[in-house]
Amino acid sequence: MTTSNSPTDAMRERLRKLIPEGGKDGPTQGVNHIAVFAKDLETTAKFYEEIMDMPVVSVAPNRDVEESTHMNVAIGNGMRLSFFDFPHVPRLRKKAPEGVGNVMHIALPIARNSFLDIKGRCDQAKIKYQEVGGAIYVKDPNGLAIELMPFD
Repeated sequence: MTTSNSPTDAMRERLRKLIPEGGKDGPTQGVNHIAVFAKDLETTAKFYEEIMDMPVVSVAPNRDVEESTHMNVAIGNGMRLSFFDFPHVPRLRKKAPEGVGNVMHIALPIARNSFLDIKGRCDQAKIKYQEVGGAIYVKDPNGLAIELMPFD
């Protein structure tokens, strides 16, 4: 193993020291939903239904803001992407700039046959994606990057 004294390597080593011996899991049951601002719920629903094969499972008024709609899309294993529109708030209708505090991407494991089906639908609909290490990264209509990680 090569040793290095770079600041990056030193930071990585400090982080590794935080990993508990024997392993430990977090106290929650995982993700129930991830809340995402949406520019256009109908376009978003169509993308997830038709391209990603992830159905809309509920639509309701946002309990916090009556003018906003809350739409849930099933991503598997009981988990949801929850999309909220705020048509009356102009700043919430713009794509967020990339940077600290924003989501880089959401990585989803997927059976290889479903992965190939989605990849084919992206090709047919001319939806751009990036292939990296056997996975694909595709952006939804709101700019949210989804990584599909195939498994056998």
